[in-house]
Amino acid sequence: MSTARRDSSSTFTLPTSSVGYVAIVAAVVTGILHLVLGIVFLFRGGIPSLTAILTQTLPVLFILNGIGFLGGIGVYLSQYWRRELHLVAAGYAGATIVAFFIFNGGFSPLVIVSKIAEVTFIISVLYLYTVE
Repeated sequence: MSTARRDSSSTFTLPTSSVGYVAIVAAVVTGILHLVLGIVFLFRGGIPSLTAILTQTLPVLFILNGIGFLGGIGVYLSQYWRRELHLVAAGYAGATIVAFFIFNGGFSPLVIVSKIAEVTFIISVLYLYTVE
């Protein structure tokens, strides 16, 4: 979202473009999927101890990734959003896709939905970067 379109008296504003809403929906989808899957993987087999949590890197990364996507929505809707952050957001989603292949993730319906959401998110934020 362009800083020129922001109302300086308001802390949060809604997107002015329908593509902004597409980016938000895509971020919500992948963010919630990562949070849920991370929590499921983390607590599989009962409530782990703090040491067990610290040794289970992948579930923690899933949870942090989900928080990152959902937190990014908050920044996008806030007065602190700047045009250049579209590129950061695209890079963040791109890193998520690359990490999936580095960790040799298996494909499932949830993975496919998440990756489609991430690609949609990247396309949306790059479009917003070029037009705002």
